[in-house]
Amino acid sequence: MIAPLMRDDYGVGVAGVGKFLPEGVITNESLEATSGMKAAEIVEKTGIVTRRKASEDDVASEMCAAAARDAMEMAGIEPEQLGQIITCTFTGDYTYPAVSCRIQDLLGAYNAGVFDLMANCTGFQVGLGVASDRMLVDPSVEYSLVIGAALQSRFIDYSKAGSAMYFGDGVGAAVLKQVPAGYGILSNDVSANGRAFNSVRLRGGGSSHPMRPDNINEGLQYYDIDGLEVWKQVVQNQPKSMRRALEKIGKTTEDVDFFIFHQANLRLIEFLMGKMRLPMDKTYTNVEEYGNTADASQAITLCDAVTNNLLKRDDLVAISGVGAGFIFGTTMMRWY
Repeated sequence: MIAPLMRDDYGVGVAGVGKFLPEGVITNESLEATSGMKAAEIVEKTGIVTRRKASEDDVASEMCAAAARDAMEMAGIEPEQLGQIITCTFTGDYTYPAVSCRIQDLLGAYNAGVFDLMANCTGFQVGLGVASDRMLVDPSVEYSLVIGAALQSRFIDYSKAGSAMYFGDGVGAAVLKQVPAGYGILSNDVSANGRAFNSVRLRGGGSSHPMRPDNINEGLQYYDIDGLEVWKQVVQNQPKSMRRALEKIGKTTEDVDFFIFHQANLRLIEFLMGKMRLPMDKTYTNVEEYGNTADASQAITLCDAVTNNLLKRDDLVAISGVGAGFIFGTTMMRWY
């Protein structure tokens, strides 16, 4: 068993959560009109009924700041108390600079060191681990803000059901603080399978596929997804990630009180819980209403679980997901 990075004097746990969901709603009926895929078939395949869509005026940084303010209010802190801001996203305002810099300015959190992190749909979970590790080696960072953000509708071709039926827009945020030793984040696992690099991708704008007038009609600016490969990668690798994270603290899936999953597909979550022979009341889903909100989904789901009083002191909580690439990750946390 590999001992996780821990201290004897304090741990790192969640102090506050927040979310922002745009007002626009995309129904299955509207997707049936644009893509031709039947609304009932979308529900059967994915469990998704609606997904949120940002307006033309919505900006990723401002959406992030709104979620962050709610998280800071719950945590009872002021912006100047933040020592770190990590934004987990691939849909920031610009290709660069980091959208975290703009968020710092919007919040007035000028004491915080900031950067962006890209691990796609498990980005928030990876961000929690990175933030926690920094806080454990640098006690001067008393509070960190970890944001998961997705403004994906700008990159969806709604005539193609294979991608359009899944994705929605939204932001979730969490403030981390120092908590008593033995509480908070206990272990992290991150692994990858780069052999599936091209299975889920957005090529346009990358250095291999810069957008030019002569390729603007090739569809490179839209998501390209192999849904069958996603399913394969999840069912083969996500359980392994959870087991590794649990082994680091000498626990098994039966010891987990609550699971926070990336909300990719309701059927996938049902499959995972069934494979572990655990009831669905040990997890929470909102993919039915919000769709797959990429980096934001774990953060939004954590926010919903907290605000619905589903987590209590001493609960062992697993936050687990899979992101394009493919990247797999799990964080184990003793809830404080």
